Order: sequence, then C-alpha cells, then structure tokens
Amino acid sequence: MRIAHLILTHKNPQQLGRLINVLDHPNFDFYIHVDKKIDQAPFAFLAQKKNVFFINNRVRIYWAGYGTIQATLNGFEEILQKKYDYINVTSGQDFPLRTPDDIYTFIAERNGLEFITCQSIDDEWKDAAPRIRKYHLINWHIPGKHRLESLTNIMLEKKLFPARKFPLDYKIVGRSNWFTVTTAAVQYISGFLKQHPEIVRYFKLCWGADEFIFASVLYNSSFRDRIRDSLVYVDWTGKTDGHPRILDVRDFEKMKASGKLFGRKFDQDTDSRIIDMLEQSIQNTSSKVDPRPS
Repeated sequence: MRIAHLILTHKNPQQLGRLINVLDHPNFDFYIHVDKKIDQAPFAFLAQKKNVFFINNRVRIYWAGYGTIQATLNGFEEILQKKYDYINVTSGQDFPLRTPDDIYTFIAERNGLEFITCQSIDDEWKDAAPRIRKYHLINWHIPGKHRLESLTNIMLEKKLFPARKFPLDYKIVGRSNWFTVTTAAVQYISGFLKQHPEIVRYFKLCWGADEFIFASVLYNSSFRDRIRDSLVYVDWTGKTDGHPRILDVRDFEKMKASGKLFGRKFDQDTDSRIIDMLEQSIQNTSSKVDPRPS
C-alpha cells in the first residue's frame, strides 16, 4: 500500500521540514502546495528528498475562501498521475502523533475505509448552518463586499431575497478539511465536481466551504458506509473565530491518548517545545520497535 500526503502550506518551511522528516516512510510520498501568494523559494530545500514533490498548479489561498478547495483539487490531479492507495490531505501546521510505521499499519489494516468527519449542520454542528444557508462573498474581491453581503442577508431574512437552495437533495455535513481517503474516493470527488458545476457555484457563496464540500460529496454517495471519523486531533475549546487552538505542551498527554494519528495545529513561533516533545516521542518509539540507521 502506498500513501500520498498532500500538504497545504504557507509558512514556517523549517517546521514543515520537521514534519516530513518525522513522518518519512518507504511507502509515503509528500506533495506540497505552497500558497501562490507566498515565495516558494524558502521551501525548495525540501525537494532534496526523493519522495517530496511540489504541486505545479498553485493557487492563491485566502482564509475561508474557495482557494483551499481548488488547491486540494489541483493536488489531487497531479497525485492521481501516479498510483496510490490513499491520499492524506494535511496542513503544514499539522504534526504526526505516532510513528510512520504505526500510521502505515493503522491505515493498511483498515484499507477501504474513508476517514473524514461528517457532522450534520442540522444536528451535530448546527452553529455551522449559517455558513451554508446565508450568502457569503468571501471569494469576491470588490469594494464594499461586506456591506453588500450584510444587505443581502437582511433581505434574505425578510424573505425579500430568494432563499439559498442546495442544487441536489443532499444532507450537508462536514467539520474538518483535513482527511485521509482512498484514491477511489478522490477520483469520485474530482469527477463529481467536474460533472456538477452548480455544486461548485453554490459552495463559492459559502464561508469556509472546504470544511463541507468534500465530506458532503462523499457522504451522499455510495462511499457513505465506509466513512469513519477523521484521524486528526483538534481542540476547538473556547474558539469562536473559526480557528482551532494552537496546541502546546499542556496538550501532549491528551493528544497521545486520543487514538488519533495527527494533531492540529502547531506553530513553532508560538510553542516549539510541543513539536520537540512529539518528535522525541516518535523517535524513541521508532528506535525501540524498528531501529533504523541515523
């Protein structure tokens, strides 16, 4: 089994280098999409590893905008030119919680399952419903867009503007745009969105659509029965701005006990010690189980 890790990044190339080094495995390849707004040159040293590749078709990414979705789809297109069993979509600010061998074995033993969180906006994740059902102009780069967006939604509430209606009879689900799915699922998602441009148009008027689009497409398909929760540990405690907590040393034990394979999110400028701790833990475990030459 081979796994491609698609990493979306925009900062801290050294932190990304540490992620790749600690996650390195004979059956893993790494594909890096660097935000087109950012100079890619500081990341170039990563290509010295034979299993690291850069996504050529880069896009500009703006927080909560469609760019994250397009970057992911562009990554899919380039990865699918080679043969993989799974694609793990992750961020340069994620970090593994277990050894590469543990991660490989965990996924291999569950081959055929799709690891993507699918919380319904009608039940488990109700506070996300306005992000889907109201008009959001996050992808419009025009003067006065916030005022226009506010006016549009006021008219929507007063029923002076047509309600948003999803083009298909779908249950909208999601939570995280970081997931681990089979190549078959990726092929289905890519093909489905090409065949249904109306879905893309709908999500372009949502806020943070990357947290819904991939999960909803899979959930409303024949892949539904294979879906399991995401493999990423995230802490939303006390956050109301759409960002998860930056994890630090206080989170170490809870993360390690979570059963998850990856943690999100880390920032070496905020707390580099937690990255040191995870790195050391993984290296210590690897040396006990499977000694490798330094």
